[in-house]
Amino acid sequence: MVSLAAGLAIALLVVWTASSFVPFVPGGVLAALTVVRYAYTTGFAEPSLVALVALVAVSLLASAADLVSGMVSGRIGGASTRTVVVGTLIGIVLLVPLGPIGLVVGLGGTVFVAALDEHDGDTGEAARQAAYAVVGALASAFVQAVLLAGVTVAFALCVL
Repeated sequence: MVSLAAGLAIALLVVWTASSFVPFVPGGVLAALTVVRYAYTTGFAEPSLVALVALVAVSLLASAADLVSGMVSGRIGGASTRTVVVGTLIGIVLLVPLGPIGLVVGLGGTVFVAALDEHDGDTGEAARQAAYAVVGALASAFVQAVLLAGVTVAFALCVL
């Protein structure tokens, strides 16, 4: 039979996995805290120390991937780090009035305009750089969700 604490922890891990698609929710950090809290309630009897460290590490990796993927993909596409950071900040500001689309418009639009200026009006290059930045930012949610789903499954296997 599943203990109440294990069931609650698994339910929370499912919620944190789904929260990967919600801006500003640190799902990976919350998943790591959930796993540690469960281990604390069992006197660190389960999951094993190796499993606990692995689950926490993957959870934190998910958060790190979410934070840097837009910047990394923007750089791979040729945009400067400064442009991607400014675009992300503008996207965050636009997130309030426009919702998640504001993040995409802010990041993509900023990278596009900066690339137009940098490449003497080459719209093809500007669109390519903006697409890389936006796809990376959107893909980060999927990467985080996959990692956290793995944490959820592994945790459930450890405690059930």
